[in-house]
Amino acid sequence: MLAALAGTAATVIPSGAWAQEAHKLDAVRKKIGDRPVTGEGIKLELPLVAEDGSSVPLSIESALAGQGRGIRSLDVYATRNPTPEVASYEFGEDAGLVKLATRIRLSESQSVVVVATTEDGRVVVAERAVRVTTSGCMAPTGQVDRAAEMQARVRLPKGWKPGTPGEFLTMINHPMDTGLATNASGETPPLRIIDAFEATLGGRPLIKAKYYRSLAANPYLRFTASPPQGGDLRFAWFEDAGRNAEFKASI
Repeated sequence: MLAALAGTAATVIPSGAWAQEAHKLDAVRKKIGDRPVTGEGIKLELPLVAEDGSSVPLSIESALAGQGRGIRSLDVYATRNPTPEVASYEFGEDAGLVKLATRIRLSESQSVVVVATTEDGRVVVAERAVRVTTSGCMAPTGQVDRAAEMQARVRLPKGWKPGTPGEFLTMINHPMDTGLATNASGETPPLRIIDAFEATLGGRPLIKAKYYRSLAANPYLRFTASPPQGGDLRFAWFEDAGRNAEFKASI
């Protein structure tokens, strides 16, 4: 679950310089609309070179907080994927400073774009180019243990104290069939993915995510939150085919 981020590089796009690959994507332009854009306050990390495009580590961290500057949503795009949308995240009031990591699919060498929306409605854009050696969307899928599907693994913060940042690690077993890649038998399974995830504490939202087929198999999410008090924790994953999985604990 703690895949090494060796060979990664970070980028913070200067204000006014975001429009490199990001502005060419319809989904990004639609998300931004007429709102002013800045590149300050978001750090995006990805490998310079991804040997395997089917599972590329990505991490996002924000230094924005206070006075309406905190991040309320993040949208991740892969500009040259068949489906450019990768994931969308919404953060509850208890999220605190945004810090998360996941793994994505990249079909070819391209730029990955993150669009963040702040509490006061401003937009922050970060962009990072990645060279991909092997396509992660069209390559044949490996053997998948279907019996283990929808089984979740979670790691909770140790020694956590209310009001302080705690790190939560989650992963669920699922092939995330893209509808594009053939399997070992030469067949192309139809689209079937985990398309949503949510985490709540004491009934209050911590993070809510929308996933697309550009997310890597066995969806993984590491995120931090700073809730003011403990309570009943609930993680839930939802498959587009109707199945779901749940994890509950008290912290």
